[in-house]
Amino acid sequence: MAWIKKPNVAMFKGANWNTLIKRVPNCSPEQAKRIALKNPDISFFFFCREYMVLETLGDKGIFNPGDAVFFSGEPWYGSAPQCDSYEKTGMSVAYVSIDKLQTPGCYTMADGSAAVDVVCIFSANINLKPFPAGAVALAPNTKVPDGYPYAVGSSDYAKLTAGDIQKLQNKGITVLLTFLNNHDASGWSEFPDVATAANFAQQLKEIVDRLGLDGIDIDDEYSSGTPIDTSLVTVTTIMKELMPDSIISKALWSDSEYFIPTYQNRTLADNLTYGWEMSYGGSPKYRLAPYVSFGMASNTLVCGFWSGQPSGDPSGDVSWLKGNNYGGVMVYAFQEQPNIDLLGDLGNDWNGAGNWNKIPNCP
Repeated sequence: MAWIKKPNVAMFKGANWNTLIKRVPNCSPEQAKRIALKNPDISFFFFCREYMVLETLGDKGIFNPGDAVFFSGEPWYGSAPQCDSYEKTGMSVAYVSIDKLQTPGCYTMADGSAAVDVVCIFSANINLKPFPAGAVALAPNTKVPDGYPYAVGSSDYAKLTAGDIQKLQNKGITVLLTFLNNHDASGWSEFPDVATAANFAQQLKEIVDRLGLDGIDIDDEYSSGTPIDTSLVTVTTIMKELMPDSIISKALWSDSEYFIPTYQNRTLADNLTYGWEMSYGGSPKYRLAPYVSFGMASNTLVCGFWSGQPSGDPSGDVSWLKGNNYGGVMVYAFQEQPNIDLLGDLGNDWNGAGNWNKIPNCP
């Protein structure tokens, strides 16, 4: 849903190329979409299917098949039958259980591209030893000192492979792994010091590297510990240092106090790539405004929807989100048919009827 394809055009050779962010060779349109979502400043890119030369740019104007070229700002197109351009529009984000991980890949836009842009696998956990029954450490190569929390998951998470993740990524879908607190004294807001936060961040890096994930999603609920206001900004700062090319997103709800503290002159808003507001049901105008005041850009903020607590006016909510340059829509529990239908309706509201289609015989 996040992309509007403009066939046979590229950035005009006479345009202001100061908005160029980067150029990636040996790419595909699907890879380019995931690269672009990792940087909210990227507003469009063009992808070269064939060799192309833009004379006014000198040596920098030589483009090979598989080059993806990323920009901020507004496009100024020129005819380019060798290329296609892709402009960002609203993202669609789906929280899905691991047993239905491939379900989001079953839905396409009218042009055949993926209808779901971001999948959050819900969820692995943070736990102290002894672990809950059936849980295993997901980063076995990172030494965890006594009393420190572990990144854990059920056997389904232990069996997860990079191949499972790539099935979605090959369709242009960005894949994040959510970590949720799990009813003990550990949690995202309960890291007592820098050393503890750094060790957990290193566990996350091991998991991201092993599975080829696009990033980590934070769900800071269900801890029985005592919150520490600097915990989240500390751990996310370290995560950015260890994984500078990974997305760090957060399910936003009842967390205002964590956006005030700083660590190494950074705030939580500085560290989050995206935030999905999950109070559900109320007007996005009032749900998202506080996070803008904390310093998050509107295009990094996504409004959450859930069939269990429906919005009174989802079409009106989408219209308001689009009109105010917000990032898109999120649906919780995508494995359930009412929420699949809900995201389909939201996607059609955003992009027009016919932009939510199920692939035949796809589970």
